[in-house]
Amino acid sequence: MNNKKLAKDYIVEAFLQLLKKQKFEDITITDIANKAGITRVTFYRNFNSKEEIIKNHLDNITDEFIKTSKILYNPNDFKNYIIKLFTHLENNKDIGILLYKAKIFYFLEDEFNRIFFTKATNKVEEYHYAFISGGLYNTYYYWIKNSCKETPQELAEIFNNFYILKGDSN
Repeated sequence: MNNKKLAKDYIVEAFLQLLKKQKFEDITITDIANKAGITRVTFYRNFNSKEEIIKNHLDNITDEFIKTSKILYNPNDFKNYIIKLFTHLENNKDIGILLYKAKIFYFLEDEFNRIFFTKATNKVEEYHYAFISGGLYNTYYYWIKNSCKETPQELAEIFNNFYILKGDSN
């Protein structure tokens, strides 16, 4: 592992540890650097802000999931998509809970939008993906807020009962 990747990992881990104990707005770059055992210069070589740490961390989690799971949104197989997606979210719920408690859950909305809006090739798809992205983000928020009581399979059944699908709905 190269030094830049190692420094980024230390910074992310230090920030997440601090976020468990302090309010987001009270955490300083100096706090993060000290916790990570690096200098402020090293911090700024890797990140420009606390927000960038979160965005980078979420991007890495999401990109790795997409790469390894080969998940593809398909409105005709929405039930299986929900199971796969919420299994991933359940496996990573610690970060969702942490962001919720820190009152910065909105960073995840950008993550949902990043994934869906890059697929849109026309205005109709943009609206479709806005609808799907917003719905999934809000469902994830509600699920985290309510202590993740339902399984991914139960969520898929809930969705399947009210989501109107084109073609076969499995």
